Amino acid sequence: MKPNALTTRIRHHLGFTLTELMVVIVIVSILATLAFMVGNRVKEKATTVTCTNNLRQIGLGLAAHQADFRRFPGKNDGKAWDRAILPYLGYAGSDNLKGNSGLSKSKFPDLVDAAAYFACPSDKKMRSSDKFPRSYSIVPWTTNWSNGTQFRGWRGRPFNEGVPMSIVKNPTTAAVVVEWHAGTDDGTENVVGQGGHAYHDRGGPDGPDDDLHNRNQIVLFADGHTEVLPFMSNSDFVEKYWPGKIGSTD
Repeated sequence: MKPNALTTRIRHHLGFTLTELMVVIVIVSILATLAFMVGNRVKEKATTVTCTNNLRQIGLGLAAHQADFRRFPGKNDGKAWDRAILPYLGYAGSDNLKGNSGLSKSKFPDLVDAAAYFACPSDKKMRSSDKFPRSYSIVPWTTNWSNGTQFRGWRGRPFNEGVPMSIVKNPTTAAVVVEWHAGTDDGTENVVGQGGHAYHDRGGPDGPDDDLHNRNQIVLFADGHTEVLPFMSNSDFVEKYWPGKIGSTD
């Protein structure tokens, strides 16, 4: 039986031409790309929220340290700044937190929860497998963690001794903890329990090509609030958010 014209037309419309198939593939590809971009944006938003919460908890730890000792942690305490606030972040283990070297996971397994506050999910730097990653660093010229503070306008401050928050000028714009992502390939890896302060002097990406927090930086200020700030150069960040005036001993 020969197909009539109507049957032929129906069969024709049931199939796809090559052009129609290509259009469908392009549309699917565009939708997949958009879904991927939206998914990445949502994921980065979630990591930004987590990082912000970490810094808020660290701020609460520093505030609790202030309440007990009337000052920020200082290098003269004989322990890294994060070691000084671990008990305020839920660590109930050994009180012997003296030292300035990275804390070992194998020796301090009960640190896992408290140490998590120091790890930003956007930090992709490799660390030693037995160390807890730390994505943050204290700002020495706000807290007087180490020497050099007198060159930001506080000549009378003793070296390496944390200061009370009450003498920090403009605490709402004085950065106290910033991001510092450094791993084994950077010469000095940033890990929990290790000494050191803000080598990069700012938060956010380590360079103009790094894309962290959608090219933003999350900063904890001396009054306890956090801000998500657009990426800026090292010198601009220091000039705007570090208290005192560079080179001043007045």
